Amino acid sequence: MQTQLWYIKHTNLFSWLEDAEQQDIADRSEMFTCHRHSKLFFAEEVSDDIYLIKQGRVKLTRTSESGREMILDILGPGEIFGELSLVGEENRSHSAEALDDTLVCRIALADFESLLQRHPEMALKVIKLFGLRRRELEMRIEDLLFQPLGNRLVIALLWQAQRHGISEADGSVRIPLSQKDLAHLIGASREAVAEQIAEWKKLGLIKTSYRAIRIMDLHGLKYFFNRHSQEIQQVTGTV
Repeated sequence: MQTQLWYIKHTNLFSWLEDAEQQDIADRSEMFTCHRHSKLFFAEEVSDDIYLIKQGRVKLTRTSESGREMILDILGPGEIFGELSLVGEENRSHSAEALDDTLVCRIALADFESLLQRHPEMALKVIKLFGLRRRELEMRIEDLLFQPLGNRLVIALLWQAQRHGISEADGSVRIPLSQKDLAHLIGASREAVAEQIAEWKKLGLIKTSYRAIRIMDLHGLKYFFNRHSQEIQQVTGTV
């Protein structure tokens, strides 16, 4: 296993710092493994740590009073979460759960704030991160409101393929994501997602395996999205 300092050095947010500063971060942070399905924190807990993913993936979720889960984001190596504590979040607004056996680094809020004070340019990087995630969330809300399920599913698959996809020898792209999590990602039922995926499997657009989806025909999926988007525009244009 690589050392804690190695991961700090190979993270974009910290890679440009001097060696002594990187060593200080490594000394002040805690590295640990969180097993799949384990919670790193729950909603309403005190928001007092920042997390950096070194290996694996973490999903950020909210759960309604009825128990329905919504996935806000899925993060991978090199990404940080828990950063809302930097802008005044006192208690977590969401939960964080490991999707895989995940290696993470935990940094106390006070230590991270001290780091930002010493390096204003890093604060700018974090501000840009806030803006990017807010924009992504706004776009997903727009999709939930205005796109039919099939289009939402295509968008989610393409998004996950870009961020976490694994290229296979046959030219396909494997996305390590269950149909249940995919449903929670687009705000749909597991049954509705399974029905749409079954249709695409018959067309040869995708294949499924245990906790994974393989995109076999990327252009075919994009064609499905464009065709249905045009249909939506035609209908809304006549209202």
